[in-house]
Amino acid sequence: MVSLSISSDYQFPDTSSAQVLTSGLIGEQYIGLVPGFVFDDEGYLADGDRIEDTKSALVLEDMIGQVLYSIGGSDETSKE
Repeated sequence: MVSLSISSDYQFPDTSSAQVLTSGLIGEQYIGLVPGFVFDDEGYLADGDRIEDTKSALVLEDMIGQVLYSIGGSDETSKE
């Protein structure tokens, strides 16, 4: 769990999401907040609220490994 302190100057709807992002190709990671839509029956995030919609960081090394694996697999298939 991550705790954030956000200035009261900013309001985020209850429907907002949070995701772990990376600064650049091999940069450090940070939390990005994506404001959700404001509905009549929804409010704004308040002290102690939790953001339920979260997304993990995309691990570049894993993605490159999957691409290389799939390319290698397609080469083997085309040789047969």
